[in-house]
Amino acid sequence: MNDVYNLLGLAYRAGKVAWGYQAVMAALKRRKVFLLLMAGDSSPRLKRKLLTTCREYAIEGIVYGDKVTMGAALGKPPCAVVGVTDANLARLIRQHVREVGA
Repeated sequence: MNDVYNLLGLAYRAGKVAWGYQAVMAALKRRKVFLLLMAGDSSPRLKRKLLTTCREYAIEGIVYGDKVTMGAALGKPPCAVVGVTDANLARLIRQHVREVGA
């Protein structure tokens, strides 16, 4: 697992993520999400809807990795979307995603 997934796991253990569509949408509506990660193998419709929502709430949405690996990083079943709810962790994850070249 790479640094992005390690940081995602750390954020989950710290209670700083919302995972799964319903939880992420609820956190977005409460304006608690600083970064949204979507699995690359998510449906095009889901990605389109989430990217539109990201623009609406003025947060960055990144398509990265796959559902199985994202879920494994959280210790959960396959997961299509994760919202990072801590600004510093979101910045670190964003930085590592850019280094990897997603």
